Amino acid sequence: MVPMGIDQEQVLLQIQRLEESLGSIKELSKGKLDSLRRAALERRLHVAVEEVINIGNHLVSGLKLPRADSYREIFQVLEEKNILTPALSKELQHFAVFRNRLVHLYWKISEKEFAEQLKKIDVLKLFISVVTRFLKRKKLL
Repeated sequence: MVPMGIDQEQVLLQIQRLEESLGSIKELSKGKLDSLRRAALERRLHVAVEEVINIGNHLVSGLKLPRADSYREIFQVLEEKNILTPALSKELQHFAVFRNRLVHLYWKISEKEFAEQLKKIDVLKLFISVVTRFLKRKKLL
């Protein structure tokens, strides 16, 4: 039986995929932002945010925390349980909202807004270290 419902293999795989997406974003960000590169960056950012949401949701479920009714609420629940700081939670909630726009209203996102969101990508890296540290402290990883 997996302690408290946390599947170590799943979390590690999700972290690995998140790190791969972040690496791709870093590489793709080096060149001129033409339409093809932007499309690739949008997709990689979408996948990265999906992984963060999936990891967060896995923690909420596996730790039997109160149910989150939206992607934003996942990070609110993790903040309420002191897994995330208020500042990190707020930034991740912004990413969740941006993810919805990226998926459903992608044509309305300006280059400037997209570039600004890419500048905040370190928040997703911080999420990895916070989650890893939390799971190790609880002896779940």
